[in-house]
Amino acid sequence: MADRRRFLQTLGAGALAFGGYGSSSLKTQRKAMAAIASRTSGEPSTGKPRVVVVKAKKALVHGYDADRGALRAMLAAGLVALTQQKDPVASLSKLVRPAERIGFKINGLAARQAATHVELVDELSALLAKADVEGRQQIAFDRFARDLSASGFSSRLGRYRCVGNDEAGHEEELSQMPSSASRLSRVLTSQVDGVINLPVLKQHMLAGMTGALKNNFGCIHNPNKMHVDRCDPFIAEVNAIPAIRDKQRLVIMDALRPVVDLGPAYQAGMIEVANTLIFATDLVAADAVGLELLEKLRARHGLPTLAQAGVTPTYLATAAKMGLGVCDLSGIEVVTIEV
Repeated sequence: MADRRRFLQTLGAGALAFGGYGSSSLKTQRKAMAAIASRTSGEPSTGKPRVVVVKAKKALVHGYDADRGALRAMLAAGLVALTQQKDPVASLSKLVRPAERIGFKINGLAARQAATHVELVDELSALLAKADVEGRQQIAFDRFARDLSASGFSSRLGRYRCVGNDEAGHEEELSQMPSSASRLSRVLTSQVDGVINLPVLKQHMLAGMTGALKNNFGCIHNPNKMHVDRCDPFIAEVNAIPAIRDKQRLVIMDALRPVVDLGPAYQAGMIEVANTLIFATDLVAADAVGLELLEKLRARHGLPTLAQAGVTPTYLATAAKMGLGVCDLSGIEVVTIEV
């Protein structure tokens, strides 16, 4: 009990010091911190990959825009629970080093209405700066500069840079895979040392689901060639490329308002507000937990399961078989926190 009290006191001081809980009341802060402590302090390791699901009562304002105070609370809770460190900055310091250049792999395909929330990346960038990864060492990237712009991303003085792969270019040499070959983004290969994967949870009419694994299609030049057979085994093989696999440091899945059908583009009426972020270091496990949430949201929307719709994301099992992570929920430690 003494260890748990010390952990809770340290966590409370750390979260408050770094603006962790925005405009939440002190009572709400203490409740959230107690929930984190009960799941992360003094418990034996399960040996399973940990996925942290953080839910807020309200994380959105004006429909799409995200509440920055709520995001700070969610980031603090998720990072601390994932890494079991004293505060979110210490958590990031366990995942990245001060000298590293960090890429934010966002998803900007569907523009502002169904893209990675720029507010989320802004708040994460500020935390990284406190972990001695300065804004000049941070790059938000995706396939096209126009997608970044349409999603609300632009280079900010004193913050991170924003670069489209069409601007930076791709490597001339092909990366060979068992079923295909691709040229890798030069942002990935030469401008960043590690990647924080920031996908948006979406139903995908061809692959079944877009999550952390499919988000890395934005690191290659020809994903349009890999959408047959539910993108299987292509998604798994792309994620097995060493330059992609070895740079993945963290997943923060944006499930604030997932696209539940007719994705990956934004379709009016196909959004379900979930006020959720999903944290993991295992991309496959993150997607497995994201898939479970997507199915629940589809049911709430009156939609059939993905299997009934004929678009089961079979690439998850393929990725697991290739040793990229765990897709069986029974083999994943899922921690759920409400802030």
